[in-house]
Amino acid sequence: MRDVRARVEQVKRADLAGAVESAQVLAADLEAVARRVAAARAAIAAATSTRDHLLARGVAAATITHLERHLRRLRRDLEAVLGEQLRAEAAHRGQLDAVDTARERLTLARAEREVIERHFANWRAERRKLAERRED
Repeated sequence: MRDVRARVEQVKRADLAGAVESAQVLAADLEAVARRVAAARAAIAAATSTRDHLLARGVAAATITHLERHLRRLRRDLEAVLGEQLRAEAAHRGQLDAVDTARERLTLARAEREVIERHFANWRAERRKLAERRED
């Protein structure tokens, strides 16, 4: 019976380790997406600055039109990356909830093991006392 409780605790510990590892992977993915968002925003800022600079110099309308199309494409890419970031954040929050659940299950398994071990320790102590009383 003791082996069963130890295996259950070991399984719960492995579940927690797996959940933590998944949370770390998702956190790394979230950081990568955040870097992509920052890069997209920087590209938009650079393109806007270039467009404004060229407008001030009085460049041809065709060049400005080309830059506007480029800006629209960059903004569309930013929207896509922002959506990806929101999904990554949601996945990471969900995984953190899974980590908390696994931690609670491990704590419960440990507590159950301790209660059962205490019960059997008390039972063995009572049996020993009973045996000593019979000997006297």
